[in-house]
Amino acid sequence: MRNFSFLLILSSVAFAGCVDRPEVSPDFYGTVVGSLPSIKEAEEPFPFPHAAEVDHSSCVFDEEDFF
Repeated sequence: MRNFSFLLILSSVAFAGCVDRPEVSPDFYGTVVGSLPSIKEAEEPFPFPHAAEVDHSSCVFDEEDFF
């Protein structure tokens, strides 16, 4: 019983400060966009920038390149 009481008091003290609320009001952030706008230029293909005289059309990646 003593261990249970100690655990109950310890858990109440530990979780007393954990309240799910923002640090600042939502008005501080300004306008919140619900979804991203559709940009017509983003849907069109674009030329990939590349260095002079370097062909990037057939790039091969190793497993080490991703880490």
